[in-house]
Amino acid sequence: MLKSIVVALDGSDSSANAQALALEVSKRTGAELIGIGVLDVPWITAPRATPIGARAFQAHRNETLLEQGREAISERVAAFRKTCEAAGVGCGAIGTEGDPVEQIDKEADRHDMIMIGSQTNFHGVEEHEIGETVEQLLKDTPRPLMIAPESMAPNADANKVVVAFDGSVVSSRAMHMFLLLGLAEGREIHVVSIDADETVAQGLAERGAALFRSYGIKAEANGLAHKGSDASAILGAVAGLNAGRLVIGALGHEGFIKRLFMGSTTRELIRGANIPVFVHH
Repeated sequence: MLKSIVVALDGSDSSANAQALALEVSKRTGAELIGIGVLDVPWITAPRATPIGARAFQAHRNETLLEQGREAISERVAAFRKTCEAAGVGCGAIGTEGDPVEQIDKEADRHDMIMIGSQTNFHGVEEHEIGETVEQLLKDTPRPLMIAPESMAPNADANKVVVAFDGSVVSSRAMHMFLLLGLAEGREIHVVSIDADETVAQGLAERGAALFRSYGIKAEANGLAHKGSDASAILGAVAGLNAGRLVIGALGHEGFIKRLFMGSTTRELIRGANIPVFVHH
């Protein structure tokens, strides 16, 4: 059962989408939302090459950025509280300073899940694919992540969920966590498995679908015969089904999940999904 969610607060569009997503999930599950804004002091104060005699200028610049950052975080935290209260959702919110990944991890120890925008980085630098903070959390945090895209697919059906399953431990754990947190309740589940042999793929998908069915949740098995990019196959399934959620395991050690969560393919999936992606180790 989902009791509480950490919501990362920064100024990106994807962060705004993550907040909206968190409100929707909270209304469905009753989970409390805990907003967190982080002033990335290590990034602001990191040594930079400066001309001789410019140290005083650099110190003044750092103090100005820190002051502006504290003010921005205070405003975001207050705005988050106001939004939650207006929506009738239980919430808390904190502003903190330090390395964003460390601060989010520390706060997440007391909660069930992290909701974050794909571009979240807390220091306002535009990323080309996914935010640095998100990349690090994908590798390090023990909590599941729900990653909101920069722009949401306008007509995607939030009640349709694609679950990528290859039989590996991580993909099994991801779908099980999604189920145990109550996030599958009231939704239509489509388990997608990929193999060069369609019979093998369908068998895997049936195994995954059986877990959801055992909880009384409608689930369809979709075995895909595919030899190309696994990410493109999954994104194709998402588009074909008009699904509004994607569930996948991160950092797998076998099967297509391993190939999926390596380097540029990870970015391709998160960048191209246009829907929230639930990720768990």
